[in-house]
Amino acid sequence: MKILAIDDERFALQLLVDTLHKVCPEAEIVSFRRPSQFMEYEDKEPFDAAFLDIRIGQMSGIQVAIELKKHSPMCNIVFVTSYSEYAFAAIQMRPSGYIMKPYTEEDIRNEFNNFRYSPQPEDKNSDKLKIRTFGNFRVFGKDDVPLKFSRTISKEIFAYLIDQCGYPVTSKEIAADVLEVEDFDRPTSKKVSQYVSDLIKDIENAGFHNVIIKQNRQILVNKEAVDCDLYDLFAGDTAAFSTYHGEYMIDYSWAEISDSAERIKSLGYKF
Repeated sequence: MKILAIDDERFALQLLVDTLHKVCPEAEIVSFRRPSQFMEYEDKEPFDAAFLDIRIGQMSGIQVAIELKKHSPMCNIVFVTSYSEYAFAAIQMRPSGYIMKPYTEEDIRNEFNNFRYSPQPEDKNSDKLKIRTFGNFRVFGKDDVPLKFSRTISKEIFAYLIDQCGYPVTSKEIAADVLEVEDFDRPTSKKVSQYVSDLIKDIENAGFHNVIIKQNRQILVNKEAVDCDLYDLFAGDTAAFSTYHGEYMIDYSWAEISDSAERIKSLGYKF
């Protein structure tokens, strides 16, 4: 588990970090005294929880939470503050918790026991490309480093292929559903081919091979080559059920009406 802790008072921050270590000894805790330090921190995506003071200089803890949620949408936000007047504004963030100072170890422990989102389980498929579709579409390579795509559209095509769950699609279907181009002429065909080639190159450069398969003018994802929460959900994995909170590939409008989205709904999950 990875936890963010921010408090601009040195002793208050140290107390918070020490308490978090007592409650969750195995956790990796990243702590800052200034919001600007967090803003400069590059690895914002894998946070499971964040304990934030609200008054921390020019930038509030609420603003930090908004920025953090862009990168770690399933992060449990817990505000730790001496100021009760900020409670209403904080609640608008739909946080996991709100603790008043001074707090006890039991107060912190209680937050862990009542997190809004279940922390991601340890990765058992570290040799596979990791795909997360619940919330934003995210792709992680080795050591959980976010995969960099040379083209934004290539990443979206990859999301589309993941959504197809291993079923083959044609370049024409990609053009219509992703590019929203109905007139599939030769220039469009060349564009799609280039986007797919760039996608394959990005994935292979990251050290993963045979993830995208091209055969008989069709393109599909090799489900056995990826660790994907969507596929785990459809397989009945209870851990995957706990990580879904009503949001699926929210980056892309076509995902709202895809067959996979409808299948999720048929299992009793609502957007």
